[in-house]
Amino acid sequence: MSTTQKPGSEHWYSNVEAPEVLADASAGRWDESADFVVVGYGGAGVSAAIEAAERGLSVIALDRYEGGGSTALNGGIVYAGGGTSVQRQAGVEDSAEAMFQYLLGETQGVVSDTTLRDFCEGSVAMIDWLTARGVRFDPTVYAKKTSYPPPGYHLYHSDSSLCAARAAVAKPAPRGHKVYSDSNVKAATGFGNALTDPLRAAAERLGVKLHRHSEVRRLITDASGRVVGVSLWQIPTDSPAYAEYARLQAQATKYLLMLPPAFPMAGLTMGLSRRYAAKAAKLEAKHRVERRIQARKGVCLSAGGFVFNPDMVAHHAPKYRQGMPLGNPGDDGSGIRLGQSVGGAVDRMQHMSAWRFVSPPSGMSWGMMVDGNGRRFIDETSYGAAVGYEMVEHRGGQAWIVLDAKLYAEIQKQLKSGELYPFQRDPAKLALLFARKKAATLDALAEKCGLDAATLKGEVEAYNRAVAGKAPDAFGKSPNDAWAISAGPFYALDISIKSKLFPLPILSLGGLVVDEQTGAVQRGDGAAIPGLYAAGRNAIGICSHLYVSGLSAADCIYSGRRAAVAASS
Repeated sequence: MSTTQKPGSEHWYSNVEAPEVLADASAGRWDESADFVVVGYGGAGVSAAIEAAERGLSVIALDRYEGGGSTALNGGIVYAGGGTSVQRQAGVEDSAEAMFQYLLGETQGVVSDTTLRDFCEGSVAMIDWLTARGVRFDPTVYAKKTSYPPPGYHLYHSDSSLCAARAAVAKPAPRGHKVYSDSNVKAATGFGNALTDPLRAAAERLGVKLHRHSEVRRLITDASGRVVGVSLWQIPTDSPAYAEYARLQAQATKYLLMLPPAFPMAGLTMGLSRRYAAKAAKLEAKHRVERRIQARKGVCLSAGGFVFNPDMVAHHAPKYRQGMPLGNPGDDGSGIRLGQSVGGAVDRMQHMSAWRFVSPPSGMSWGMMVDGNGRRFIDETSYGAAVGYEMVEHRGGQAWIVLDAKLYAEIQKQLKSGELYPFQRDPAKLALLFARKKAATLDALAEKCGLDAATLKGEVEAYNRAVAGKAPDAFGKSPNDAWAISAGPFYALDISIKSKLFPLPILSLGGLVVDEQTGAVQRGDGAAIPGLYAAGRNAIGICSHLYVSGLSAADCIYSGRRAAVAASS
């Protein structure tokens, strides 16, 4: 836990300023007032806004861009279980206890057992809450392991629960609820609009007022330290410059997210992004004005993490600096810094999630993963974030998938399947063609990859014995999910964090420390900061140890609503 960062310190890396302190909040100059002010309008922010409005509070929401946040950009997955309406329609049996027992292994105490159990036991009601506000789901089940369900499927195992070692702890159940959409989009990014758009429409019907393209620079407190409002900068919406700024910023974001940073041509797209962003910044600097909004009941910080702030990543989580940022440009750490500016404590800032998904095609996970020394380190069918975590945290960010000739050919065949989305198929194709080493023998393969030959050969021998059922697998991998590495030529695919053609997506999991019953931001001594709440990736939450698909979105909904309930009481 750390409370040392403050505005003006060496590693602040943010536009956030020191708070303004009012001797008399009632006599302050306010441009607008509301009971509840939400800073950041993604999944957590919109959930907080709806809950607050339904409890009778007036709500103003602020967003640096158009709203939607990283939730709108993701694959539209909500992690839920315990017998949700969708699971029941699909004929799936699940219980809150099984969900709790499974998540105990994933969360590793990052939240209390009481909070985790509350999350699991409220999971059924959460899906009902979303459905009642216009979010659609579908009970079509995909029962096999995958990183993302094929077209036409919406309920799947979005975690490691099917791995033999995990299944022995808790009965598996498909808990990844992909939202239903009439859209024919073929990408995992952007599908989350089917989650955030209905919620934003519901909030608008409730009278929630949204200010887009608003940069909150400063919190405002009274003399006792209670947060009573925010100071933001915004181009007046009736100004001709506002529309032009929005256009330029949209172009900057489009090119920023177009290609992974390490991909060929990414330098061009990133350059175009910087060009449009510079024009937008120049226009904003010329035309924007300060606005001050009073928050009578509280402010909720829900502005995402800090993965799009390279200086913060390099300082707090240097192991991950070569990863590909996953999220949106609003994930610049400003929400976290706002909380710290008034004394809020942070934790796990060094902790990020790295997504090394290799399946589908399933054959990629049938091979053997080894680290930079040639030593195997995980059940290869584990959820991608579990693989990425082990690889970056404990293996120096280096890893290879070892295949033999027959498995290599099998994967090529699987790539022709109509079940694969382009975002699953294309990286695998590139890796098989350009991010590989090939050799006639394992000794030669080890030399080409810089691995210890004796270690690699020993690992392959042990792996093959487990595949043949002659010995238990060292990591509990089922023989049904494995392929003997026996027939040359042999291949090794570079899946390291630095792999140029197999980028490793990352997102930040650390943030503000909050009271787990209310979402109130806490100081280093555990005392709550009056009037200030945090939710989603601004705060430590359910997924702040190890991510599984949909768990961040579910935590956003859970923590956003929690903050609103506390503010309204």
